[in-house]
Amino acid sequence: EKTTPSTMAGANDNSSSSSDKGMEEIGEQIRVSFVLDSSVSDRSLKVPSEPIAIPADLKRKGLSAVINHLLDRQDDDSDDEKEQALPFDFIVANRLLRTGVEQAARRYGLSLEQAVKISYFPAQQAPEVSQQGEPEPDWIGTVAYENDCVYTGGYDGSIVIHDDALKTIASAQAHTGPIKCLATSRRENGNTVIATGSMDQTLVTHSYDASSKVLEKQANFVDGHTSSIASVDFFQNDKMVSGDWDGGLALWNFVDITESEEQAVKKRKTSSKSKRASVVNMQPLVKFQAHSSQISGVSWNNDSKYLISGSWDHTLKVWDVERQESLLTLNGSRVISCLDVAHASQVVATGHPDCTIRLWDVRTDSEAASSLVSDSSLKPSHKAWVSAVKWSPTDPYSLASTSHDGTLKIWDIRSSLPLHTVRAFPKEEKGLCLAFGTGVILAGGSDCVVKQFKC
Repeated sequence: EKTTPSTMAGANDNSSSSSDKGMEEIGEQIRVSFVLDSSVSDRSLKVPSEPIAIPADLKRKGLSAVINHLLDRQDDDSDDEKEQALPFDFIVANRLLRTGVEQAARRYGLSLEQAVKISYFPAQQAPEVSQQGEPEPDWIGTVAYENDCVYTGGYDGSIVIHDDALKTIASAQAHTGPIKCLATSRRENGNTVIATGSMDQTLVTHSYDASSKVLEKQANFVDGHTSSIASVDFFQNDKMVSGDWDGGLALWNFVDITESEEQAVKKRKTSSKSKRASVVNMQPLVKFQAHSSQISGVSWNNDSKYLISGSWDHTLKVWDVERQESLLTLNGSRVISCLDVAHASQVVATGHPDCTIRLWDVRTDSEAASSLVSDSSLKPSHKAWVSAVKWSPTDPYSLASTSHDGTLKIWDIRSSLPLHTVRAFPKEEKGLCLAFGTGVILAGGSDCVVKQFKC
């Protein structure tokens, strides 16, 4: 007798191999229709979408067994001709399934008279350390990933550049105090510009030439801040914004630097003294008081029209920077310690000292009235101050976070609980910064070692 998905699922719950007996032990059933999520590129994982009956209380593990059975994938090494079974995750009503199917359907108000639609996709694996760099002189306060290189800013004021194997390939003493923020921008000539802000109240840029592995100071940004600089970001490759501990924002033009850099390259061929002459001083285009307390994060929204800023004054703001106009102010109940804007949506993730990550909808167009703006909290999972949050560059639902508790967490925002928690730093050490690349996460902290995780 041919095994049906229903009897196979029953067998997965230790029922008899007999179809009749399996059906008796299954109990209440529910009709479902499986649909491979559109984000999955491997369409060979698609199963027939015709409704089938399964046990109503089946959860992720049982549903994965059903999908693997329909795909004819094995869950052990007994048959070498079959492909290995995969773990899957499931979506019901745009929420990750974490209960039985019927319970979820009733919770989300779905009719049980029709087949419940269940989307599925291969489950994200727990991040694993793939490699780590050599110990750096001091805490790693910030990290970025650009053009197959890893850039770190240390509490000793130095910039260190690593290759994709985390071997140090260049470094420079950029500041006299701890570096609190770092941003990178790839230029048309192939060089990477690194902007860093420090507790020494200075903001500078360096230019890195990957072909020659030369890292040179490019510009000082002056008269924009009179306190420690804790946030910086590039805008459309020709502007930069920075925020300080007094709540001030400054916007800077980048075009003049590029022109000066091109002239300096020509001069360096004939003069050994031109390196110092190539450093320019830049004045802000605009500067203004944006918050009443420290600005802990700045990021341009996904279409680069507006700037998002978060502060210790408990507010998240959306700005038209050139007009110095606040388009939206969201008042929270906690200090905002870090933020990041999703690449494919208008969702902002913020981290807080109360161990919580919050999600904000910051749409400002006419179709999204203020009543649609939401503050949705993920369940507190960290045990200490959340120091960094970063969105995946490829998955609009995937988010990474680290904390002073030394852990790295991976979230799918369709669930309020983390998918995975791994200890990224030794006990008593703090996680301070993250960078999220395609399939990799970089983490730095108080143990002075940058780590790469496969995910």
